[in-house]
Amino acid sequence: MGFTAGAEAEHRYQTCSDEWCDRFPCRVYREGFRDGYGAGYASGFSAGRAEGYAEGYAEGQADAAE
Repeated sequence: MGFTAGAEAEHRYQTCSDEWCDRFPCRVYREGFRDGYGAGYASGFSAGRAEGYAEGYAEGQADAAE
């Protein structure tokens, strides 16, 4: 029992490693991941840079004054 001839393993879009997989769930997941990652990286980078730059600049000025 267990193995049935012709049966395929479940294809999970979350773990699909085929960059060019044409299955609809895989395409939609890749597109959403790419867009979400890009948007999150861009907003996180600018917010973190603005906050970190101000802190780092102030610390650098304090160190220079000593």
